[in-house]
Amino acid sequence: MTTFKLAIICGGPSLERGISLNSARSVMDHLWHLDIQIFYVSPSLRYYALSPNQLYSNTPEDFDFKIHQTGAHYTQEALVEKLKQYDIVLPLIHGEYGEDGQLQAFLETYEIPYMGSSQKACQAMFFKDLAQKTLHEFGYSTLPMCDPIADDMSAFLDQHIKAVIKPQAGGSSIGVSIVETIAELENALQIIPSGKAVCEAYCSGIEFTVMVVDSDDGPVALMPTEVEIPEGIYDYRRKYLPTANTRWHCPPRLKQSFVADIIKQAEEIFKIFGMRDFARLDGWVYQDKIIFSDLNPISGMEQNSFMFLQASRLGMTHQDILLYILQISCKRYGITPPMSPVQSSRPAIPVIMGGGSEERQVSLMSGTNVWLKLRQSKYVEPQPYFQDFENKLWPLPYTFALHHTCEEVYEYLNAIADIRETMSQYVASIRKRLALSTMDIQQIILAQTTPPPK
Repeated sequence: MTTFKLAIICGGPSLERGISLNSARSVMDHLWHLDIQIFYVSPSLRYYALSPNQLYSNTPEDFDFKIHQTGAHYTQEALVEKLKQYDIVLPLIHGEYGEDGQLQAFLETYEIPYMGSSQKACQAMFFKDLAQKTLHEFGYSTLPMCDPIADDMSAFLDQHIKAVIKPQAGGSSIGVSIVETIAELENALQIIPSGKAVCEAYCSGIEFTVMVVDSDDGPVALMPTEVEIPEGIYDYRRKYLPTANTRWHCPPRLKQSFVADIIKQAEEIFKIFGMRDFARLDGWVYQDKIIFSDLNPISGMEQNSFMFLQASRLGMTHQDILLYILQISCKRYGITPPMSPVQSSRPAIPVIMGGGSEERQVSLMSGTNVWLKLRQSKYVEPQPYFQDFENKLWPLPYTFALHHTCEEVYEYLNAIADIRETMSQYVASIRKRLALSTMDIQQIILAQTTPPPK
């Protein structure tokens, strides 16, 4: 463990605090060589320091009811004094308080170094109607939007047939509904967690998401991901849980010109809003237009998140991309960043996942979790293998292990040649812009493993 001290703030008042907790766990797993302290923010905005045992509870509710028994909450004065003992803070609260600029304003007031966008940038990005207004003013394509309470929704539905109701201030996963009638609208408004709702025209285009990270030469968009769903919306379940109704295509199945436009516009928007370090931008390709619909100051950092998937397509591990962002943040404050840990040669141990049973998705999740956690071991080097539906055993490349379903993994393993050709259009240029060393695509999409067990 290095002497670099990182404080992670997670939890918060929104319904997304479970996602926040998962993100904190993931970061702690991959930056295991740092001195990390997790601070949990309760729904009432009280701060508590979490022990590792508490962090690995299943949900926030597992310790919400007893957290006051395990340690006193910090007063503001004590909290400021404690946070100043760390080199830098990583805010990982999704939704209210974490992404709307409140937490960032607190850290800025007390001159506490932190990762991510400023209070001003978070506020400009987080409130959806305000963000869309800014995009429109700068000449970017936007979806028609209105106030579902104050405006004439009957006329809006007559014109657009379908509409999406979502919280004005919140993430892109919870409280989102598709409506076609006034009755459905009334039901949709009732499930908005709190605050104001916004309405935008339903888009039937191709959905995508793209991570943008800072570099010494400005923002760099990673490889966009196409989100394929048969119908409906990309809600919490489809985003975070295994489901055959959702497929991720990275690189996306789009013309190279469209991908280039997504990358170009994402980087421009990053600059316009004054974003820092990292952000995730969601949008659509519709009738030859690129439309950005959601700007996320704090991307999810679960094991299989878009940030890690897109980075892995460039040959970067979870630890690689986290350290990259951390180094960019530290440079802004003149802080010496931590280095990657040096691990000696270790005997290989296979981790086999998948199979043909009904429980294959659970096996994939469990196997991926075990494999990633064992990567920090001093004693063994885990090597992942995928067992397909006919019991054939495949060496599993790092980047293909980050999909949610066995079907996706199997599809990628059977399409190596096509993937290599498509990735060749993007990988070298993005790595160069990130000032990373040259890496052959073959190193990314082929697993380097010892022979599997007999």
